[in-house]
Amino acid sequence: MKVTLIVHGVVQGVGYRNLVRDVARRRNVTGHVRNLRDGSVEVVAVGDSDTLALFEKEIAVSYQHGPQVMHIERAEQDAGDGEGYDGFRIERSSDE
Repeated sequence: MKVTLIVHGVVQGVGYRNLVRDVARRRNVTGHVRNLRDGSVEVVAVGDSDTLALFEKEIAVSYQHGPQVMHIERAEQDAGDGEGYDGFRIERSSDE
């Protein structure tokens, strides 16, 4: 299964993409994460449904001096859409 998450809140400039990458690697999720021009972060994640549910829960964090995720938009696609990812990486921002 492949999901695209758009994460809104204080998620740029606070190490959020590194957190997402580390969680993905620990959970064996493939895909990518990148900043978007509007200040949100896009996460494309591929894995089985149970793993993705745990991954999404773990990246929906809120702690005092780090990321504060206010809202996550979720779009799900079938498993065939998840092919072509080798690991999980941080991509260039959409404005770079």
